[in-house]
Amino acid sequence: MGGPINQYEILDDQGHETGQILDREIVHAQQLWHEVVNIWIMNSRGEVLLQLRAPGVELSPNVWDVAVGSHVRPGEDPLAAAQRCLQHELGLTIAPDNLKHLFNIQAGNPMADGRKHKVLGHVFLVRRDINLVDITLNKEKITQLAWKPLVEIMGDIGNPEAAKHYFPRDGSYYPRLFDALQSQINL
Repeated sequence: MGGPINQYEILDDQGHETGQILDREIVHAQQLWHEVVNIWIMNSRGEVLLQLRAPGVELSPNVWDVAVGSHVRPGEDPLAAAQRCLQHELGLTIAPDNLKHLFNIQAGNPMADGRKHKVLGHVFLVRRDINLVDITLNKEKITQLAWKPLVEIMGDIGNPEAAKHYFPRDGSYYPRLFDALQSQINL
């Protein structure tokens, strides 16, 4: 199942496990590399499920983000972490073969205080038509869910003013994500 909820395994600069496990506060304060999972959900109309992050979350509150994201616990497989957070945040039970691994990316995402949230992200996709009234939200993490057409999200991220309303991601994350999601639209 994985280790303690508020502890993360530290990675080196190449994304390899070091065996060192530290508390969340230390990992974020010292800007140490650690693993996360992002699970994007796309419906049959090519719309992407986004969450509006709750005002009380530590990283980037009140912006639109991936449907589900979580830190990987020490000793936890990223696929198991993806399943865990889908259940915890949205109340969805998803079989492993319904989670498609899109890519991994190592990035230092900017935080409001100028620090970097340094992560090795395991990015997954779930193809599912979901009626949002059937979802059980974790209100501590998510204020709202909304379906948005992929092309609209791409336009928003390409517009510096609109991009401020989305989770800030470093480097090639969004371009890689958009390529991966576009390749899935007509499958």
